[in-house]
Amino acid sequence: MNTSNDSIRMAYHPQLVILIVEDHLVFTKDVKHALPEHSVVFARSVEDAKQRYEECLPNITFLDIDLPDGNGFEMLDYIRNEEPDAYTVMLTGSKIEADVITSRQKGARGYIIKPFTKSKIIKHINEYLELREKQIQSLLQQTEKRRREELLLSSDLAIASDPINMPGHH
Repeated sequence: MNTSNDSIRMAYHPQLVILIVEDHLVFTKDVKHALPEHSVVFARSVEDAKQRYEECLPNITFLDIDLPDGNGFEMLDYIRNEEPDAYTVMLTGSKIEADVITSRQKGARGYIIKPFTKSKIIKHINEYLELREKQIQSLLQQTEKRRREELLLSSDLAIASDPINMPGHH
């Protein structure tokens, strides 16, 4: 995508809350510097991540797989149990194919291998924003369709109860 479109898109969307679950400080600082326009919250363990998730209700969560008190898959299960449509991306040093497959099976929307680049993080943020935009448009269309159906139904009822339109009245 072109940068001016990204800037325009971001101007129409509120600041996102992004949870980064990562135990290496160097990576957390890199992510925070890559995303100055968003509210970035950090957690360094699974337990810390669960608490932070409940506190900040993030739009997007980036999860490391290897954590001091467990792994990112545990956290991914926890998030999906709390919020089945949550947008999560694995952010890890693991290049093991089984980890990539497990991530997808458990519902992760992406898999970034460290060291990451800002463009990879931004790509997932933009994918989230596009998905959210499609969901909003779909809800608007459903609402409009229901509104039209209710208007038709109410106008049909009004016509049916109008004595002028009843059989035998002229």
